[in-house]
Amino acid sequence: MSQPKRAKDGEPDDPGEPIERVEDLYAHIAGGEKARRHFRVGTEHEKFGFLRGDHRPLPYEGPVSIETILNTIATDRAIWEKGRSWQAVQESGRTIALFCEDDSAITLEPGGQIELSGAPLASLHHTCDEINRHLALLRRACLPRDVGFIGMGFHPTARYEDMPTVPKSRYRVMQRYMPTRGTRGLDMMKRTATVQANLDFENEADMVASFRTALAVTPIVAALFANGAFKEGRPSGVLSERLLTWTDTDPDRSGFPAIVFEPGFGYERWVEWVLDVPIYFVRRQFTHLDYAGIPFRRFLKEGLDGHRATLRDFADHLTTIFTEVRVKQYLEVRTADSGPWSRICALPALWKGLLYDTAARDAAWRLMEQPSVSELAALQRAVIHQGFAARYRGRSLLELARELLAISSGGLQRIACRNSRGEDERIFLGPLEQTVAEGRTFAERLLARYHGEWRGSIDPLWSDIEFFPESDAIE
Repeated sequence: MSQPKRAKDGEPDDPGEPIERVEDLYAHIAGGEKARRHFRVGTEHEKFGFLRGDHRPLPYEGPVSIETILNTIATDRAIWEKGRSWQAVQESGRTIALFCEDDSAITLEPGGQIELSGAPLASLHHTCDEINRHLALLRRACLPRDVGFIGMGFHPTARYEDMPTVPKSRYRVMQRYMPTRGTRGLDMMKRTATVQANLDFENEADMVASFRTALAVTPIVAALFANGAFKEGRPSGVLSERLLTWTDTDPDRSGFPAIVFEPGFGYERWVEWVLDVPIYFVRRQFTHLDYAGIPFRRFLKEGLDGHRATLRDFADHLTTIFTEVRVKQYLEVRTADSGPWSRICALPALWKGLLYDTAARDAAWRLMEQPSVSELAALQRAVIHQGFAARYRGRSLLELARELLAISSGGLQRIACRNSRGEDERIFLGPLEQTVAEGRTFAERLLARYHGEWRGSIDPLWSDIEFFPESDAIE
């Protein structure tokens, strides 16, 4: 749902007028309200590029590189889909993103993970088309260079030092600050990948109900998408190394915010909590100035070196809130590991069925019986190690996952958004239904193959779940 601003060196940069009242920030969040008939879903997914010859991470620069791929997409009209063009976004003369006129964007995470920030769309059938078009575009740019992409929650083979560095000033600030707030922040930046959904809300009460429900079922969703069982070429000892990484990454801005379940939670309480989270940077003249560690509230009250806080600064700050669910001008659900092509569309389908149908949302909330934040954090930690075997108030997570899927399926059935063949959006839940039917996470499925037919080698992983084979596409 977000699109980077196209920046050119030397352009004037207008950060906007200073914030006059904190109430303007409440209004900023409220500005995302939409009538239900205008609800959309945006889907974002990250993936790791690799050189097919030896499976090394795709470097940022060079003749066969991330930057080359981006520049090829921006300039080679022969690989464009008819009626769609891509424009490069640069910082200090280096290509760091692409954007399309349809509000989708191709962006880079700190370790070179390529992300599709999808357009907000009314139908998940259109979302699936968008993802298929994106991966087909990448295929046309990458296959002649013998480059592939893989979806995993954690890079399965590379060491931290093997990962490329994306030359964005924002990431330089984070790279300096992260080690001061935990031991795994740099790993989070460079070696993890996720898929997330961005969802609308009708009003404050609707936002609160969706936020609370999404946070409550987060551990179940984490198990449904667990896909991080390998690290540096061997089993990591957990089912989601990505989720484990987040347990020791900047606690000021991650995890399960307790305020969400407190009486009176809404726009104001969320903004007041966010104001006390330290900022990373202030963006001026397309450079991210390092002010990491200073609460946004201080920036708002006192300014920093003559810079006054603006709404753009606040919007930037919201992008650095890493809670499992967060609100900007829409709700973001962030807990899922990245995975193969067929599982990307399953994530927005699951959340749409749960949150866009009020009966389903109420049922999902009842499923967890008003959880506490401490219970959810403990359950999330259990999922990292045990997957569906984790237990919540005497029930297995597998049982809860089966019920949650049924709730989402019912919601999608009632929403009844159909494709040209008359199928509704329940078709995208298939990979998750298979996971629950097997009684094991996707990570455990890959581990079984590693210990079985792969004979203790991780090499087959690359071809087995690479994005580009046509057989992975969802029709």
